[in-house]
Amino acid sequence: MSAEREGVRARRARLLERAASERDGLAGLLGAWQKPLGAVDLGLAFVRGLKRSAPVIGMGIGVCMAALAFIRPANISGWLEGGQAVWRLLTDRNRGAARRSVRGGAPDAEGGAK
Repeated sequence: MSAEREGVRARRARLLERAASERDGLAGLLGAWQKPLGAVDLGLAFVRGLKRSAPVIGMGIGVCMAALAFIRPANISGWLEGGQAVWRLLTDRNRGAARRSVRGGAPDAEGGAK
């Protein structure tokens, strides 16, 4: 019985040693992915936070709109036009960046790719 136990103990020790070496090897292989996966994790946490606070954001927007309707500023149309201009600027910039990445570079002085 004692010889059998010694065999099991020896096998267990070899398996523990093998698991430790495999764990170290895997950690070495996955070390390069630590930063990118951390960034993805932060992005997912941000999205979860937005989803969790969506009702609060919606109520805040509703309160602001109700306040604007109550106050009735004379130049609300100017605010809307300004917001639309900013929106167009941001969406055009994103489309331009996507086109530049497809074409293969930043535009030169004439607006073409380098």
